[in-house]
Amino acid sequence: QEGIMVLPEDSVPGADLVETLDLNDTVFEIELTPNRADCMSIRNVAREVATLAGLPLKPINIQFEETTEVTAADMIAVEIKDEDLCGRYVARAVTGVKVGPSPAWLQNRLKAVGVRPISNIVDVTNFVMMEMGQPLHAFDYNYLEDKTIVVRRAEKGETIITLDGQERLLNQDTLVIADGKRPVAITGVMGGKNSEIMDDTTTVLIESANFNPVNIRRTSKRLGLRSESSIRFEKGVNIEGALEAANRAAQLMAELGGG
Repeated sequence: QEGIMVLPEDSVPGADLVETLDLNDTVFEIELTPNRADCMSIRNVAREVATLAGLPLKPINIQFEETTEVTAADMIAVEIKDEDLCGRYVARAVTGVKVGPSPAWLQNRLKAVGVRPISNIVDVTNFVMMEMGQPLHAFDYNYLEDKTIVVRRAEKGETIITLDGQERLLNQDTLVIADGKRPVAITGVMGGKNSEIMDDTTTVLIESANFNPVNIRRTSKRLGLRSESSIRFEKGVNIEGALEAANRAAQLMAELGGG
């Protein structure tokens, strides 16, 4: 729109622009029946094709360095108060990140599936959700009061301003992610403005969890708020995939955000 397109610094003069911008991709549109919500991810479609074709499924190589001096358990306390609505909650802490634009390949892959790129940290959570089928959320660790995560039903009259800037009135059937003082996310639906990733964020708390599908569906419908996350949770997400997805996000945040 400005008339000038700034190309990556490693672009080669005279090279094909489509290849330089990594736009020579193929997008498959797949119609799913309601019972195959597992295929709402690239990884599980690949698993299905591998099974049908009798071919090996290429593993995702997840590797990253971890400090042994401080663990996530030292940084954050996690309590699940309503275990009937939350079967698992994995928290990972990534320190020393620098928030900025994602590389072109990541932005292009998100655009191809209809997701708007935001920043390297937020884009990683969306990429892993599309890749592995596990919705994730990233909190700015420094805005979490009492360095505590509590998974609980909302209290009567509680409100939260979600990432879309809307104030939401919660009822006692709504499951929320709270810190030591207030809700910081509507569980499985949308995060709160009070803990969102900002340009000056340096420490990220990754949430990878498993929530009750019926509760998520009712919450999403009552609030009139559907997201890529809620669509997956309300159809059921593999509880065994939570840890692997958190590890995958940590790997990419380290690679793309310097964490």
